Amino acid sequence: MSEGRDKVDAGASIAVVPLTIPLLTGPATISTMVIYAERTRHWWQLAVLVGYGVVVALATFAVFSASGRIARALGQTGITIMTRLMGLILAALAVELLADGLTKLFPALGHG
Repeated sequence: MSEGRDKVDAGASIAVVPLTIPLLTGPATISTMVIYAERTRHWWQLAVLVGYGVVVALATFAVFSASGRIARALGQTGITIMTRLMGLILAALAVELLADGLTKLFPALGHG
């Protein structure tokens, strides 16, 4: 009986792994890197762009490595608050991007 539960627990943890890559490096991230790489004119500008990527990767690694300690420090209430706060920030960014896109699509909306 215990063996079946272990397999279910292992299967649940495996299901999460493929979701982390698209969340970290989604279409917006890839598009941003392509746009900035296209704008580079010298090799050092491209090196700076790669440097930014390395810094973000190291920061992400550090946060993921400390995730257990961060979760213990925040507790369940803190995690719930942070989840809701991040959802609010994500919604605000979505509204800003939508408004920016609409004003570019319909320039008359920006004259208000």
